[in-house]
Amino acid sequence: MSTCRKKNTDNLNNSTYSDTPENRQYKRFTFGTLSAMAVAFILTASLTIYRDPFFHYHAPLPAYHYPQKEYPANNERYLNDGISRNFSYDGIITGTSMTENIKASEADRLFDARFIKVPYAGAKYKEINDNLIRAFQADREIKYIIRALDYNDLVAYKDAYDETFRYPYYLYNDNPFDDVRYVLNKSVLLNETMSVVKAPDGMGSAVNFDTYANWNSYYSAKFGARYVLATYRLRKEDRPPRSLTQEERQMLLDNLRQNVTLLADEHPETDFYLYFPPYSICYWDILHNQEETDWHLEAEQLAIEELLKHPNIRLYSFCDNFELVCNLDHYKDYLHYSEQVNTWILENLKGEEYLLTEDNYLEYLEKIRDFYHSYDYDALHSS
Repeated sequence: MSTCRKKNTDNLNNSTYSDTPENRQYKRFTFGTLSAMAVAFILTASLTIYRDPFFHYHAPLPAYHYPQKEYPANNERYLNDGISRNFSYDGIITGTSMTENIKASEADRLFDARFIKVPYAGAKYKEINDNLIRAFQADREIKYIIRALDYNDLVAYKDAYDETFRYPYYLYNDNPFDDVRYVLNKSVLLNETMSVVKAPDGMGSAVNFDTYANWNSYYSAKFGARYVLATYRLRKEDRPPRSLTQEERQMLLDNLRQNVTLLADEHPETDFYLYFPPYSICYWDILHNQEETDWHLEAEQLAIEELLKHPNIRLYSFCDNFELVCNLDHYKDYLHYSEQVNTWILENLKGEEYLLTEDNYLEYLEKIRDFYHSYDYDALHSS
């Protein structure tokens, strides 16, 4: 019985593992398929690493043309980290969509520096600050930071991110294994890597920081009161005037300290030009309607007092240029203004007319308090 069982086992082993022509053909096919796949993966990864459309590994290749996508097909969250770490510059322009229309060439001229522009549409303070941290970690000698501080994100949780935007976390960490999602990405290969082509004359082009993320021409025919007033609706509700709570005060301070002032303190060699963007009169109309004007002013005062404690922060506000904020021809909605306004802002960052100091900030607050409390908001909707 045992001899029979052993013979059956030997037969099974011989039939399964013998080097038959069929088995040899199967092994060759499997090896060939796996080898072809490995070669395809290596070639795909190598091509993306070499051309590097997101500048994840290196600066742009000087002989290659890197096409820019026109607004609204922006991919700034895929490009900004690589730009911050691998480009040559000594100044950074950053913020939300309020800064997307800034022309870096104008900042270059005014500050005698070389600026990059890395805006994040819809970003909270933390996302912008995280990018600045990575820029400093790349050992750049950064002389200037120009950054807009949006009012509507002052009172916010310090670690908040706007998750409505697709965020490629794999490009923002130092785990090399996560790079697989970049270098072996079909969409990146076909839509990005293959779009990077060698310039016929050998004179390549990369990012134009005047037009990068700039939406002004996209909305050029949609500025003015007609369009601005259509972007919001008022609902009259009887409610008491809102005041800043202690919890909100602490939230604001935590947000500023973690995402604005800490970095300034860590880099005293850098001048931080921070400013509150001049939202239109319609923003103040919304606050007035909701009895939140004083709430806003309390938050702004607290923010100003915190920011003025830091010697390398120059803080500006343009909200007391009432001629500007009341002229809706400058705006496409109740927040966003044209690139001409951004040009004007840059020019005034080099002056002192709108600079806030310990000596003048209370006067500034009283000035805007009087104006925005007494403004005839009904007139906005009467025409």
